[in-house]
Amino acid sequence: MRKAIENIKGRSGTVSFDPNIRKEMLNIPEMSQAFEYILDYTDIFLPSDGELDYFGLNPERNEQVLVDKLLKRGVKHVVIKRGPRGASYFSANETHHVAGFSVPVVDPTGAGDCFGATFVSLFLNGATPREALRWANASGSLAISQRGPMEGTSTQAEISAFLAAQHP
Repeated sequence: MRKAIENIKGRSGTVSFDPNIRKEMLNIPEMSQAFEYILDYTDIFLPSDGELDYFGLNPERNEQVLVDKLLKRGVKHVVIKRGPRGASYFSANETHHVAGFSVPVVDPTGAGDCFGATFVSLFLNGATPREALRWANASGSLAISQRGPMEGTSTQAEISAFLAAQHP
């Protein structure tokens, strides 16, 4: 992991970090150290709202306080996944909140990964934060409507069609 981060940063690349914390990991001291190390080099941080407490170091559990700490730490973009409630984007200069889509839940496995991959891909290719959030929400929504972790991945055309159907 350290070598990969060094290589990416050495080439002026972008490090995105989706912590994907599982409760079994919380009692492993090395995991906490690894997360802290990765955060030191993270450009785009993509936690779920449920994962924020782990990174809080913040007894008030105030989301804005935590986001401000992350931005001051050097994270350039914080993207909070909120499941059916949508997602939020924070940077030093911008804040955006985008609502989720109402879809039947078949299997949530892989939805966060689809969200993250869509957001990062679009954002790094020039999409605005708001547009990247909207597409990422659509990608996650399509993912939960299929059974299985890989079956819910969508093409750009499928996401575009889904979004078009939301706004006839």
